[in-house]
Amino acid sequence: MVSMAGVVIAQTESSNMQKWLGVDLFRLIGNADILGKFSLLILAGFSVLSWTVIVYKYLHIRQAVSQTDLFVDLCNKGSGDLGEAFKHASSYSDSPLAQVLREGYLELEVENWYQDGYNVDNHTRIELAKVGVERVFERTISTEITHLESKLIFLATTSSVCPFIGLFGTVWGIMGSFQSLTNAGSVALSSLAPGLSTALITTVGGLFCAIPASIMYNHLTNKVRVLIARMDAFSLELSNVIQKKIMKQTVVQSTTKY
Repeated sequence: MVSMAGVVIAQTESSNMQKWLGVDLFRLIGNADILGKFSLLILAGFSVLSWTVIVYKYLHIRQAVSQTDLFVDLCNKGSGDLGEAFKHASSYSDSPLAQVLREGYLELEVENWYQDGYNVDNHTRIELAKVGVERVFERTISTEITHLESKLIFLATTSSVCPFIGLFGTVWGIMGSFQSLTNAGSVALSSLAPGLSTALITTVGGLFCAIPASIMYNHLTNKVRVLIARMDAFSLELSNVIQKKIMKQTVVQSTTKY
């Protein structure tokens, strides 16, 4: 009785799917041969992992963009003092721009704004500070780019590999269908079912995995490119602010001496 009830439920679900989608996917999967089912298992693994990466990276990049916007607005509303901006930067750990400012300011504080321990003239001190800070900016931007782009390569791999796995199943299924025709000696639809099911369902599975991965890879990569451009522009602007502040300090020191 239990087995009969299960068969009835399965048949009902199968008929409902065919009614809604126009295709009975469960029957296609059931009719596929062992290699077709193995290909579908691989594609299912790719699909689960790619959707996990999509959700994780979408939330990660959205948080980075949101915190960057808040940090920039806060800096624009402030007094323009780097020390004040540095204090705010610690509250926006997911913002790449905040990390650029934070690392640059720490470099200046560690070197005491290149005032002590450097027996050079003022012009050389300004150039030394510029080179040192720009190197810190480059290192920080490189680290943030690596962090933002992490795991996106899996989406690119999924969008490239899965259609070929589906194509492999398609070719294998067609080969099986032709072989069945040869062995049967006549056209028998029942003998073609496993091969055709393998060919069709693996093709659909490959596209089902590849299309979302390709769309989200392009979308997220574009978001990362925008953040990289903002980091580059922000680092240039910050470098100018730092040079101006060092020049003002130099003028004040020179005035105090005389």
